Amino acid sequence: MIPAVVLLLAGTARPAPTAAPADPLHARVQTLRRRSEGVRPGTPEAGSIAGELGQIGRGYLEKGDTGRAVELLEEAYGWDEENGLVLALLTLAYVRRGDFPFARFYLDLAEQRAPRAPPQAYEVLGEVYYSLNRLEDAVVAWEHFQRIGGESPATLRQLSKLRQELALASGQRHFENERFSFFWDPAISAPVVEKIADRLAAIYDEQSAFFGTDLPTAQIVILYAGRSYFSLVSVPDWVSGVFDGKIRVSLDPDGGVTPELTVVLAHELAHSFVRQASADRAPGWLHEGLAQWWEGKRIPVSEMRQEFRGRSPHSLSEMEGNLAKRADRAAARTNYVQALAVVEYLFEHHGSGAVACLTRDLGEGRSFAEALRAETGLTPEELSRRWKEWAKL
Repeated sequence: MIPAVVLLLAGTARPAPTAAPADPLHARVQTLRRRSEGVRPGTPEAGSIAGELGQIGRGYLEKGDTGRAVELLEEAYGWDEENGLVLALLTLAYVRRGDFPFARFYLDLAEQRAPRAPPQAYEVLGEVYYSLNRLEDAVVAWEHFQRIGGESPATLRQLSKLRQELALASGQRHFENERFSFFWDPAISAPVVEKIADRLAAIYDEQSAFFGTDLPTAQIVILYAGRSYFSLVSVPDWVSGVFDGKIRVSLDPDGGVTPELTVVLAHELAHSFVRQASADRAPGWLHEGLAQWWEGKRIPVSEMRQEFRGRSPHSLSEMEGNLAKRADRAAARTNYVQALAVVEYLFEHHGSGAVACLTRDLGEGRSFAEALRAETGLTPEELSRRWKEWAKL
């Protein structure tokens, strides 16, 4: 990694440290560990401790802290190796972390223990199967979750959508190499898929070199002939690519591998690399800014000024929330332009190495503010001010 920039010039006082907000999950862990003193594995009390550690681990998983989740779920497994929910959660944690050999190990154990597990284990297993594109297995897991009393409205809605997705996937072809696992509609010819695979392989080499990492397993790529799936999940008609852990692309089966399609492939693959390099901790604006950068898009300063004429740019936190709202194309464009503009500023003034290291710093557990300071010497507020000055806004 490129060395961090010097943060404080000689003679500059360090700001007084601020107290970190209390973490209620950490407090629960400390209480639980005191309670576990003298408890032997295999006893009912050990099973109770494992169950509580599992719930805390799930809390960290929901917060996106997969490292802490794995640590606590491994500890829970040490207390009770028969706990099917803990095994299912461990599998999911390793899948999200991109460590698929360990995920495979715990998935095998979870499947063995599942008949004795509570409904929530099947809920989690369904999510694991879905992330691996094992759609039939995901349907079976979530249907069993429902059958034995699972009542999560979100999971049951997901099951309903998955049944429709499974119908759309009927007859899909499959091909896998070391880097990609392709699923495509029969209307798309094999030669087109081969050309897409070649194009993605070249893009992969470039992005891997930049981010300093490979993807941990074959990236799933699903190619749709038309927009049936995109309509199912309410993707706006001006969007032809989606990354949700899988790269999903809508294309014209007779159009060949066009420059426009190459742009979409580069954009969505960049999302996968950003997620891997940052351990899924990159803010949305950085995701979208880097994805646009890698598709080759650049915004002249004059266009930035035109875009924001008569209105102020958003703060980084405001932009983060706005990027999730894609239904309004004009509003979405403004936020995407700003995301790219901030990333362009970082490249121009701090270099590609700093941008890559910023992303990797997040993957090593630093907060965004810490990573930004380490690689650029800026706070988030200073970054917002500096890029606006650069764009003459």
